[in-house]
Amino acid sequence: MASKGDHQHLLNVGREGFAALDEFFGPRRVPPPPPFQGLQRQRQFPAPHVHNRHVSPPKESVLNCLEAAEIYGGAVFLDYRKRKPAPIRKVYY
Repeated sequence: MASKGDHQHLLNVGREGFAALDEFFGPRRVPPPPPFQGLQRQRQFPAPHVHNRHVSPPKESVLNCLEAAEIYGGAVFLDYRKRKPAPIRKVYY
């Protein structure tokens, strides 16, 4: 652990280094944020908006793919094959 003299030396080195940066690049244009002082104020969120609107059921029935193909003269292709699981690729380095 650093002694008190070493700690003071490190503080001086840091101050000198940042002073040199300020001389080269100019002072900061944006003031630094205020130091953190613990939890300040809890943020209050508004209550969730609730819609009290009644949704009526659809007047017509919903078509499935078989009924749609029959009505509109289409074709349905069903695939009942068993699918092979994807091969597990092992990568060795």
